[in-house]
Amino acid sequence: MAGRNDAALAAALQAVGQQPNANAGANAEARMLETFMKKNPPTFKGRYDPDGAQTWLKEIERIFRVMQCTEDQKVRFGTHQLAEEADDWWVALLPTLGQEGAVVTWAVFRREFLRRYFPEDVRGKKEIEFLELRQGNMSVTEYAAKFVELSKFYPHYTAENAEFSRCIKFENGLRPDIKRAIGYQQLRVFQDLVNSCRIYEEDTKAHYKVVNERKGKGQQSRPKPYSAPADKGKQKMVDVRRPKKKDAAEIVCFNCGEKGHKSNVCPEEIKKCVRCGKKGHVIADCNRTDIVCFNCNGEGHISSQCTQPKRAPTTGRVFALTGTQTENEDRLIRGDRA
Repeated sequence: MAGRNDAALAAALQAVGQQPNANAGANAEARMLETFMKKNPPTFKGRYDPDGAQTWLKEIERIFRVMQCTEDQKVRFGTHQLAEEADDWWVALLPTLGQEGAVVTWAVFRREFLRRYFPEDVRGKKEIEFLELRQGNMSVTEYAAKFVELSKFYPHYTAENAEFSRCIKFENGLRPDIKRAIGYQQLRVFQDLVNSCRIYEEDTKAHYKVVNERKGKGQQSRPKPYSAPADKGKQKMVDVRRPKKKDAAEIVCFNCGEKGHKSNVCPEEIKKCVRCGKKGHVIADCNRTDIVCFNCNGEGHISSQCTQPKRAPTTGRVFALTGTQTENEDRLIRGDRA
């Protein structure tokens, strides 16, 4: 009898000793959950929303990284943020995962969650989207963010030794102007490549902004038509930028004297004076009287109009410095030596 009483007393004392430890553990768990909720974790309600499922999972895991949660806490805190259809799915699935004492880790939950809300056909589409990704109208920063987001669906580009392949893939998707400027540098550290592309893009935009501003100022500095007040309060616009061309009717031809055309396109035959040899008049209208004839030396006419007999041509003369070759020449002009 006494033995049984001693055993019961010992068990009671042990239970009393364990109670503070249990309470302390519960309090620590409550504090962890409180800290988790202060991070404003998102809620996922389920249904078909692949992108929403990915975003929810990423945000929950981001909170886990700063809290240093255990695997058990990750599962309990994470599933605490499931609601409506998603919560019903997890409550129904949990008993099948914990059969035979199996421990449900966060990796197990993650696998089942993606299988349910991010099926293989969606993953395949994301892989194709990544392979066909091009910068297009995106900025370098936007293109890099999209590249990183989609690369997680293609394990080849997320491995530790995939830095070279990531750079080649990113570079091939750049716009041609950026690719030409950066490609020759052969940057094979992904973040260095992104930074170089971003700096080049920003510098190029700044350059063209200055050029466009200068063009705009140049157009504004051009002279505008002067507006002078006219009679009765009306205004007449006067363009001071360039003189107007003369009316075609004011042009006078030097050949025929008519208006409306120039002498080089005159339909009349070009007049030429046979006395003075100038164009634009005939001999009857010539005012020159000091013309001398080369035939008779008379004034008032030229040799082609001379009525006197033609003068005989002058005989040529031979001049020589030595007489060896011209001794028999009768037209030789000789001079006395000094």
